[in-house]
Amino acid sequence: MKRFMYGLIIVCAFLTSSSVLSAGKLDKAGRAWLDAHNDAPAMNVDGTWDSDEFGEIHLSQENGSRDVSGIGGGYEIVGVVSGKHLYLLFLTGNTVEYCSVLNAGSGNSMMGTYSNRVSRFGSGLCQKSTRPIFISKK
Repeated sequence: MKRFMYGLIIVCAFLTSSSVLSAGKLDKAGRAWLDAHNDAPAMNVDGTWDSDEFGEIHLSQENGSRDVSGIGGGYEIVGVVSGKHLYLLFLTGNTVEYCSVLNAGSGNSMMGTYSNRVSRFGSGLCQKSTRPIFISKK
C-alpha cells in the first residue's frame, strides 16, 4: 500500500508540474507564440468580421499597434498583426482553445488556418493539424 501511495504522489506531482499544465495556456506558451511574430504591422484589422468557423468576430487594433483583442464565437481573442499576417489565439479564461494564422487577401478578406490547442499532456501550444479559415470584413 505504501508503494502504491508513493507512486500516486509522484504521478500527481508530475501532472501538476508547470511544464505539463502550461500546454494550451496563454501565460507562457501563448505569449511566446504571439511575441515570435514581430514584424511591423502592414495592415489594420479593426472592425467586425464574418467567419463560418466562429461566427461574427469583433477585433480591435489601435492605429499603428501590432496588438489585437476581441471577441467571437464565445471566445476572448488576443493576437498580433505582423506584416500582412494576423496571428490569433481564441481563449476560454486563460486557456488557449484555438490558434489561427491568417494572411491578407484581396479586398476585405483574409484566409488562413486554425488548429485546436494541444492536450495538457502534449507539448507546444496548438496541434500541427490545421483546418482552413476564411474571414471577411462587414
